[in-house]
Amino acid sequence: MDKIFRMQCSICKALGHPLRLAIVDRLSEGESPAADLIADLELSKATLSKHMSLLTREGIVEPRREGRRIYYRLTDPEIHKACAIMRSILYRRLKAGERLASAIHPAAV
Repeated sequence: MDKIFRMQCSICKALGHPLRLAIVDRLSEGESPAADLIADLELSKATLSKHMSLLTREGIVEPRREGRRIYYRLTDPEIHKACAIMRSILYRRLKAGERLASAIHPAAV
């Protein structure tokens, strides 16, 4: 199990940046050319390259070259599903915190 836990930590670290999560979310819609990711996420080519390098190294995304264009896709759709589950958990926590805050300070919410 230790090896699996270490691998999981590596993937979680790779996903530990809001931009990389946005990339995973965007790629959940399907394969995309780098140029579209740059435009959609309002990134520089260098910034996308840096983040894609890490996501590729960790096996989260896979590049495909077609002529001069590079396309990216998620290696496994379950990656996006795992991120969506985490967002759902965080959303529920935020809502619970709002309910608690409104119970303590009814005018706060």
